[in-house]
Amino acid sequence: MVQLRAAQPRPAIIVVLSLICYLLSGILMYRLIFCLMALSWGVTTPVNAAAVNPSTGAELQLLASVRPIALMVQELTQNTPVRVTTLLPEGATPHDYALKPSDLKAIQQADLLVWLGPQGEPYLDKVAQRAQISLNWESVPGLKTLSLRDAMHDEDHQPDQQERFGHNSAYDLHFWFNTENALLLAQAIREKIVAIRPELAPSIAQNLEKLNQSLQQQNQQTRSILSAQGQPFLLAHDAYQYLEAELGIHSVGAVVLNPDVKPGAKHLMELKQAIGMQKVGCVITGPEVSPALLDKIDSNPPMIRVGIDPLAWDFEGDGFSLWLASVYVKVVVCTVAGVEEAR
Repeated sequence: MVQLRAAQPRPAIIVVLSLICYLLSGILMYRLIFCLMALSWGVTTPVNAAAVNPSTGAELQLLASVRPIALMVQELTQNTPVRVTTLLPEGATPHDYALKPSDLKAIQQADLLVWLGPQGEPYLDKVAQRAQISLNWESVPGLKTLSLRDAMHDEDHQPDQQERFGHNSAYDLHFWFNTENALLLAQAIREKIVAIRPELAPSIAQNLEKLNQSLQQQNQQTRSILSAQGQPFLLAHDAYQYLEAELGIHSVGAVVLNPDVKPGAKHLMELKQAIGMQKVGCVITGPEVSPALLDKIDSNPPMIRVGIDPLAWDFEGDGFSLWLASVYVKVVVCTVAGVEEAR
């Protein structure tokens, strides 16, 4: 498990820098270098302990099942006596994680457990009851969900049983990439914390308002960039449907829907044909899909590969909004690559 304390807020500069990246004319390499500089400025600061006023009482122990939730809680509780711990270690997935005795102890000792829900994290379905108070994201009223889609992102074809293997839901479980869903969870977390520690209400309300402003602003800025620059791109793992819907973009397809299921030769051939026909210049990769598998479908010249970890373990910065901004920048870089390859 990974322990974090709420960190001091930092300016959300990443998307602003991506705007400059967009305005840079001409050579793709200049754009990529600048955007990578933006990422390094935005994400290389390690998570630090924030100043906590001892008079506000003992630390509140919050346990988040996955790191995106931990980053959310961290940003929401900055400058308050809250310690945030992430249950799933780096490299583990919520689909099939096996709890250790130390995990069970952490769940029992947490003042609040925040997790995805029984469909996203079936391993927590029963043991979540051992927590003093728990909140699952799937149960939050108003949550927006999207149905699972075909690996070639054909709206007329739903995933077959082979493609769905390992998923416990008919809908896509990566709903943290939708800002409205994120804000719904943030509001629900605020209510739970304030019920436990009413004196934290003013600080958390202020943090929630800042989070809302950051998410809305960077989303609008990124949509503006992509509306002018968005070009075809490919996904290694189909984890970004919510992100695509929110930013108004559409990927050509995904190499895998479930990293545990090896794609067939026919699907790889279809992808390779689509890459050539649509002049796909970039693929969003991640730790779930091996580079060797991508080599089988790569084009000539080869596609640019931009890495994103949907569970945020590639991010060393502070808070949910800054992590999401870093994801937006990588998407912009990938679509800019598509523009250059199409010329």
